[in-house]
Amino acid sequence: MSARARRLTRAGSPAMTVAAVLLACVALVTACAGVPKSSPGASKTPTVITIPTPSPTPQIVGTTRTVLSPLGLRVHSAPVLDSANVIGGFTQGRAFTVLQYQSGGGGWFRAQGQTLSGWVVADPTLTAEGTFNMFAEADGVTALYPQDWGFQNESFGTLFVPQQGTGQSILLEIAGSLESFGAPGLPGYTQSSSSSALVCGYTGTLSYYAKNASSTGATPAPLPVARQPLYAEIRVRIDSTHAMLIGFNYQNSSELDVFAALDNSVAFPFPLCEAPAAVTTPKP
Repeated sequence: MSARARRLTRAGSPAMTVAAVLLACVALVTACAGVPKSSPGASKTPTVITIPTPSPTPQIVGTTRTVLSPLGLRVHSAPVLDSANVIGGFTQGRAFTVLQYQSGGGGWFRAQGQTLSGWVVADPTLTAEGTFNMFAEADGVTALYPQDWGFQNESFGTLFVPQQGTGQSILLEIAGSLESFGAPGLPGYTQSSSSSALVCGYTGTLSYYAKNASSTGATPAPLPVARQPLYAEIRVRIDSTHAMLIGFNYQNSSELDVFAALDNSVAFPFPLCEAPAAVTTPKP
């Protein structure tokens, strides 16, 4: 007898009449009509199957991706991280077509380059969707930026902006120290979070900011671009006489992939940047 039935029995008369029992049995049979019998020993608790709402799956196969890693990317004959099956490599800036995607083993792309095809790891910090141009400064600093963007050199650094003028902007600035960049963030913005970030082997600080509602929206000097609602900034000290700032002013979080691509592609002639990362497994 169920708990509810026991409660009803205690609340009513101490015993049920024969007629009442018959009526209850008839009602039970009627309610369960058409329900398959449970197998012996099966749980009486019903299993609830929840069908998740399908989410859009990004198109991967057939897309073009570009190698971001300054150290390049190894190409394997099979989707296994083993130096024995390395058949070549793609250098930084090399574009390839994704022929197949495999999520197992950490994720792999079957890539088709101009003269080489094989498997490369699908680590999002090593490649990015789309085609990119190479930016290079006289002091050896390089970075990749989207092909539909442009750049302009200012007295304070290099400013990357989309050719279609969507409002985004990325600032790349080199100075002698972190203090040379001034106060973190932008005037009229409040910091929302902060964490560590790696820029070509060197650890810096990544901070996110949101524009204050009371801000007038005026464009502060010296950047010749309008201010957007959000701002992200990485500051990294390279050595005692070199520091780097990468700042991204943008409209919403869906645009952060451009910022991540440039950040992951930055290279400069300093020891940690030029050396392979210390890993316990074969280099990708």
